[in-house]
Amino acid sequence: MVINVQKNSKENLSLLLSFLDCAIFGFSFLFSKQALVVATPFVLLAVRFFVAFAILNVLLLTGKFKINLKEKNIKSLLLLGLLQPIIYFICENFGVKFLATSFVGIIISLVPVTSLIFGTIFLKEKATSTQVIFIFLSVAGVFLTTLGQGSGNFSWIGFILLLGAVCSTSMFNVLSRKLSSEFSAFERTYIMFALGCITFVGIALVESMGNFQQLIVTPLINTNFWISIFYLSALSSVGAFFMLNYAMTYLEVARTSIFANVTTIISILAGVIFLQESFGIFQLIGSVIILASVYGVNKKAKSAVPESASYG
Repeated sequence: MVINVQKNSKENLSLLLSFLDCAIFGFSFLFSKQALVVATPFVLLAVRFFVAFAILNVLLLTGKFKINLKEKNIKSLLLLGLLQPIIYFICENFGVKFLATSFVGIIISLVPVTSLIFGTIFLKEKATSTQVIFIFLSVAGVFLTTLGQGSGNFSWIGFILLLGAVCSTSMFNVLSRKLSSEFSAFERTYIMFALGCITFVGIALVESMGNFQQLIVTPLINTNFWISIFYLSALSSVGAFFMLNYAMTYLEVARTSIFANVTTIISILAGVIFLQESFGIFQLIGSVIILASVYGVNKKAKSAVPESASYG
């Protein structure tokens, strides 16, 4: 009885963290847009993950967080870091350049669908028919929120790149879930950001060769840029990814990935509040559908998931 109570408590905390995680990601687009006024995408990513990795090292020095990688499957952990943030952010940044926002939102909304498929194949996790219906319903909700935004131009290159982002984040969800029995949430987050820092700092330095003053120095002396970096590094990187990795320890992939579409709602609200963007009936209906889908997927899961499904 005590074990069940502890498990339910951890699952409820994981659900809360999944929601907070996606809420933070939802506002990250606003801060990224502000930072990109003075910095290139790779310079932004370099500074973001450099600062985030520095924060993790400060946390490590406090002694409250520990890392023990001896005699563990390091190759799988390195693959985790390759999938997210490296492949995901490269595919997303370049995909967004080729496609209109409405297309981007719809394609990224496929993350719960691909995560469900990968979770079934690689983790043998089984979703109920009701969960599957709600997952596809959430995609329809995202589609509704994009109505009225204007379709813009379609690009196959952008489409393929964003599908790469969708697949990489879905595989990340599955792999993080699988590795949760061997590595702590902090260990997974630490290695992810170490690889992200090394990769993006290297790319940014190569990109800025011959124009270091304009591409590197100019952003670093801009106050608004550092405000964005604080949010993107401390909250949207360290905080959000740590919460996501924790949630993956106690929740099945289908239950955590469905929260990804909540990011769409938060992004819309951020645009309405801070950028005076429009919010119409389609956005309202779509948002309600997405929230109902998140509830539907997680409510049914409580009675449908066997005890042996836990990886934590």
